[in-house]
Amino acid sequence: MAPAGNLPIYEVEGEIVAALRGREGGRLVLEAPTGSGKSTQLPQMMLDHDLVPRGEIVVLQPRRIAARMLARRVAAERGGRAGGEIGYQVRFEKVAGRETKVRYVTEGVLLRQMLDDPELGRVGAIVFDEFHERHLHGDVMLALALSLQRGPRPDLKLVVMSATLDSDRLESHLSPCQVVRSTGRTFPVEVRHVPPRAKKGAAGVWDAVAAVLRDEVLAKGVEGDVLVFLPGAYEIRRTVELLRRMGGLAGWDIRPLHGALPPPEQDAAVAPSAHRKIVVATNVAETSLTIDGVKVVIDGGTARVASFDGRRGFNTLTVQKISRASADQRAGRAGRVAPGLCLRLWSERDHAGRPAAQEPEVRRLDLSEILLALAAAGYRPGEMPWLDPPGELTVGGATELLADLGALRRGGVEITDLGRRMVAFSAHPRFARMLVEAERESCVAEAALCVALCQGRDLFVRGG
Repeated sequence: MAPAGNLPIYEVEGEIVAALRGREGGRLVLEAPTGSGKSTQLPQMMLDHDLVPRGEIVVLQPRRIAARMLARRVAAERGGRAGGEIGYQVRFEKVAGRETKVRYVTEGVLLRQMLDDPELGRVGAIVFDEFHERHLHGDVMLALALSLQRGPRPDLKLVVMSATLDSDRLESHLSPCQVVRSTGRTFPVEVRHVPPRAKKGAAGVWDAVAAVLRDEVLAKGVEGDVLVFLPGAYEIRRTVELLRRMGGLAGWDIRPLHGALPPPEQDAAVAPSAHRKIVVATNVAETSLTIDGVKVVIDGGTARVASFDGRRGFNTLTVQKISRASADQRAGRAGRVAPGLCLRLWSERDHAGRPAAQEPEVRRLDLSEILLALAAAGYRPGEMPWLDPPGELTVGGATELLADLGALRRGGVEITDLGRRMVAFSAHPRFARMLVEAERESCVAEAALCVALCQGRDLFVRGG
């Protein structure tokens, strides 16, 4: 691990400080490549240069695992532990206190905070990390933060940063703002497309990974650690099991990495190893988290993506092909420390047909939970400064559902008393309405179990 001061982001430290200091320093767009140190070092620059004299610095992260691990990393760099000067907060877990000055949070946490503190009076700056992923809560919070800054909170500082930003479009949307670009230090990466050969019988992506690792890495003497991208925990578990039985990998450190793992196992996956290492990860390793020593990326080419299931009326996760932008992000992981190699498990023709970038979630997800929270905070979606406004049909459908559930009055503007009870639950309005009704029917335990079973995380702990 390189000393923090040697990270590429420090080459533009002076520009960052100048952009955030003074009366015109309210908004900054920072474009810096993966591994430049922006996620860990920018908040520290803001602290050390006293750029946020009042209130805490909140760093929005798309994923829980990144929020936890980044907070622990920064706290250790500053000689402390998470929960002191540097803390984090994710759903159902808060490791922060009165002395916390930088808080890494998942994007939905800050939106919930606004329900109790509409002007975010305890927040001095909001940093939108990995904004290119365009998660729904990130887009909503940017619109809300702009509304606050243009209204009762002109002192609130906003930083939007990522490795692959449409910075010109953002500059126009956030105008007036400053734009700082860091070129970083990366090495060339050779990209090869190696789609699996046709094979009799059922074969999983784990078989394809093992074959490519054997034929393209081990057999050809390619050096360095290996990072494998797969869509989810099941595929990762099958791959790790297969690789641990495979010949030629004796002495290798083979580690899974995904959000459902206990924190010690997540830490082990990204920590330096005395042996050559293979990390099999979801797209959590695509952006915020850096794994030192990786020179080879094997990319399965898919990810679990949230989208609206109209038949069931809920957002759901499905395995989909990643965009070309995501593929480039993943390939770049092989060029951090030396020239690298990226092996893609799909054809060049397939690659050419993929979308350039993922469509923003605000355009493809059900918005009923978000609209209920906005109504509770006193905002109307049509009046907010969206980077990409949600479609009228999407807003209309969500508004109609909330009215049917009794959360909004007809017309979709004013929240009802029932709606205020529902918004207290961190759940889809259908589930929230069920929990409210369960109290009246004296079956809260049974309803809560049903809601828990329908959530994204598995209730059952798997062995091995």
